[in-house]
Amino acid sequence: MHETYEERRFCCGPSEWRAQVERLRAAAGAAFFGVFRGQIGLEANEGVLLTAYADVAKLKLAVGALRAASADARDVRTERMIATVRPASPAPPTRSGVYAFRTFDVRDADSAEFVSLSERAWPEFEASYDVEIIRPTRASTCSPATRASRPGKRRAPTSAGRSSRAGTR
Repeated sequence: MHETYEERRFCCGPSEWRAQVERLRAAAGAAFFGVFRGQIGLEANEGVLLTAYADVAKLKLAVGALRAASADARDVRTERMIATVRPASPAPPTRSGVYAFRTFDVRDADSAEFVSLSERAWPEFEASYDVEIIRPTRASTCSPATRASRPGKRRAPTSAGRSSRAGTR
């Protein structure tokens, strides 16, 4: 479980979304983990492509295709990460729902404790709120006050969230 993940954030207009997702999905190939449309923690016109690789070398081989597939998007930003406790495997999420993208800035010296506290708190949190935490990761180039953990949570579907999920994965 120490796959390398790449988070590729991008912006595109509503009429561009479907074509952009198709290009990204094709470029990602077997590394595709998911593509998510702006919901909690994202702007309405922002999307996130997550890809998973066995190691950094495999990710480096894919960068050119992903860069080309992102050429028509705006404000493209990428970050490489490694799995901490979850996901246990690079299998894409299977449950539909509303996905939240949050970032925590944690000093390297505190990252192990942050991961440990999170891991112990998740079971009760997940049971209480019908959520599944799927993507806590650590930035692959950590330094003091670097993004050390970037969890993605799947929230249980709600009537208000159902329409915002259309076409998100």
